[in-house]
Amino acid sequence: MKSAPALDTVEKTLESIRVKTPAYEELTERFGSLFKAAASVHDELVKRGIATADINQARVAAGAPVLAGNDMETWRDDFAMAAERLLPSLCEVLELESDVADQLIEYFGDADNVMGLVRARIDGDWPFFEKTSVQQDSVPPTVMLYISETISSPVLGAIVDTMDESLSSLNWQEGHCPACGSSPSISHLSPKEVTDLDQLVGGGGKKFLHCSLCGFDWRFKRNACPSCGNEDSETREVFYIDDVQYERIEACHQCGKYCLNIDMREFDPHPHLDAIQMGLIHLDLYARKNSLTPIKPTLWNTVE
Repeated sequence: MKSAPALDTVEKTLESIRVKTPAYEELTERFGSLFKAAASVHDELVKRGIATADINQARVAAGAPVLAGNDMETWRDDFAMAAERLLPSLCEVLELESDVADQLIEYFGDADNVMGLVRARIDGDWPFFEKTSVQQDSVPPTVMLYISETISSPVLGAIVDTMDESLSSLNWQEGHCPACGSSPSISHLSPKEVTDLDQLVGGGGKKFLHCSLCGFDWRFKRNACPSCGNEDSETREVFYIDDVQYERIEACHQCGKYCLNIDMREFDPHPHLDAIQMGLIHLDLYARKNSLTPIKPTLWNTVE
């Protein structure tokens, strides 16, 4: 489902947010440079070629994501490059004090430190971020996590692009990513598709979850909660605002979690699924007012 260069898609998505909701213009201006820098890193890695990852079918069948337990050393230089490129923008966007920024740039200048955080993020090792935050005493663990995710994301996305067809063919029924194991930050309904039968246009509307870290999209049941698997229609609910039904909240009252959803059949061109979330903060605020918690906390859905 990924064909256009990431940078081009990000730029068009940011512009569409500004046009549709002028109130988000300041936000897109502030964070847009970071999205574009990350997209440029992704595009560069794809263009020059990046090593793929082997898929162990037996491990996947047992429920293990492809990259789980991988030491990621194959891509050491790629992660180090991403850190070097993105950290200055990250420090600026997060409005960190100059001494804190200098401290972080020095820390992430060591590839061993970068790789330690990359592995900790994939393994879900939160204590590692707490320990690192103590070492970098001016940076909270949540900020270290966000920085690590931002650096990791374009590299993991490029790796996943090399496996896209093989990943898509997996019989994966879980609510977390088959590639890296992360939770979805948003879901979407697929666009209309041209079939081989006399070039007929299909209706689309298949549900996909979008990984919050590597950006892979995998097929999932339309009537199930990605967090707890609940399929009971009595305890699941959909919210939307001002009759805009193609942007909505899919809520589960059994676990108290929600995931945003957009209908790709209503978007032309198709948006960048990470950047578009900046334009949906009003939905996150509505969900919070209804005592719901996002499946995956992000910078956008935790805005006060």
